[in-house]
Amino acid sequence: MPESSVQPGQLCCVTVSKWWYRVIIHRVINDQEVEVFYPDYGNLEIVQKSWLRFLKWCYLKLPAQAIPCSLAWVKPMEGRWSNAATLLFKKLCGSKLLVGIVDEYVNGILHLFLCDTSTEEDVYFHCVLRDEGCADICGENIPSQGFEELNPSALYVQPSGKQEN
Repeated sequence: MPESSVQPGQLCCVTVSKWWYRVIIHRVINDQEVEVFYPDYGNLEIVQKSWLRFLKWCYLKLPAQAIPCSLAWVKPMEGRWSNAATLLFKKLCGSKLLVGIVDEYVNGILHLFLCDTSTEEDVYFHCVLRDEGCADICGENIPSQGFEELNPSALYVQPSGKQEN
């Protein structure tokens, strides 16, 4: 891609380990690297500018597959999620299949309960976060402060059509 096209918000593709992925340039790091957002997976990664390519028109029109989500009925103890809460959440997710129970879809954010059903007793994430002192159960869905900063999909992925509460 020409340097003039390497700008935040540019939809393109990147080759990683012989596979091609749709990406959106999130920010330019330096002369060789950019941080990209994967709209079909929801993650950020730093890649080499030389790996970027223009995307064929037919793939530009496809909707993003990642959906902005928030854990239902919980909020951080003190305004922002602590490092302990984030680490506990990552530990709970840990490369296993989870069950997601949808509570509601509001303003382009899917609010859901997450449950690990891989053991004898189901483990609900919001209960574990509460029991470990990392979250308050609030009985309503409040997007985290700084949601757009922490979740680039909120910047780039728009909900399809109007959604009602």
